[in-house]
Amino acid sequence: MLGDLAQAGTKALGGDRFSLLSVLPGAIVITAVTVLVGAHAYEPGRGMNLGDALPNDHKLVVLGLGSVGVFLGGVLLRPFEIALVQLLEGYWPAGSLRGRALPIAVERHRRLREQAIALDETRAVSPPNNASLTQLAQFHRAMAQERRIKERAERTAAKYSPYDEQLMPTALGNILKNVEERTGRRYGLDVLSAYRRIYPSVAPEFRQAIEEQMDLISIASSLCVAFGIVSLAASPLVFRMNWWTLLLPAAMAASAIAYRGAQRAAQDHEELMKAVFDVHRFNLASALHYDLPADAAGELDLNKRITTFLNASEPLAEDNGLKDEPLKHPPTA
Repeated sequence: MLGDLAQAGTKALGGDRFSLLSVLPGAIVITAVTVLVGAHAYEPGRGMNLGDALPNDHKLVVLGLGSVGVFLGGVLLRPFEIALVQLLEGYWPAGSLRGRALPIAVERHRRLREQAIALDETRAVSPPNNASLTQLAQFHRAMAQERRIKERAERTAAKYSPYDEQLMPTALGNILKNVEERTGRRYGLDVLSAYRRIYPSVAPEFRQAIEEQMDLISIASSLCVAFGIVSLAASPLVFRMNWWTLLLPAAMAASAIAYRGAQRAAQDHEELMKAVFDVHRFNLASALHYDLPADAAGELDLNKRITTFLNASEPLAEDNGLKDEPLKHPPTA
């Protein structure tokens, strides 16, 4: 009975993808703000006391109710995870303050990309002629430094799309956009529209790995925003100039670490998506009842025509790319 109830509750909260980590970001924000208020952080002239934020009478009851409240608060905030990821990706409304800053942020990343490309293309240090041991040592140190600069520049350039119209205003957004662009570009497919249609036929191992990776990106992004909110909530502590003041830089550091973790998870996501399309890309043409192409050129051409149709809204019979493509239906029993 209890097992069935727990299973039903888990499905209601998000199915197999639900975990305590899913509600952790919201729980962190609620707990931090509650403790700061209870400890008198927002009362000027009054000393902070952590003991005032902890329950005194009926401790177990209050602590239990508080834990349930924090958990429920985290659950209620969980549906906003997608919005938080989109916020960190750089999908900002045009009329908002962030929207006004979007062109500036995009231009900054365009310059970072161009700078990385320029550093990656710098000429190698030439070895000296008839050099002494000291000069050879200096040459090898210069070569090692140049190699490190080139490797760093190559990693930076790999995070960006080569097309200016694909650039995003944030580092995480550029990595994910480049994953979408590079994964499907090799086969002439748009990842977003194609993956939704091949998803039912993707191998369970691939599907589970991708969902886990997406959960990791989502949780890391949510933690980044959660610690950012805690930083704002703790900002009045700057004026106290005591041990409590350290909460602000600690929360800011945790937010930065979480953001870096989201970027790293997004980079690892590219290899998974490439593997899925390497193995399952033909499932799209088969599901749409088209003959499988005989060579790579035919595959690229068919995929481009399918992508154009999927991203448009006109009827199939009026689509210039596919209206004359013969359909192949599976034999009926």
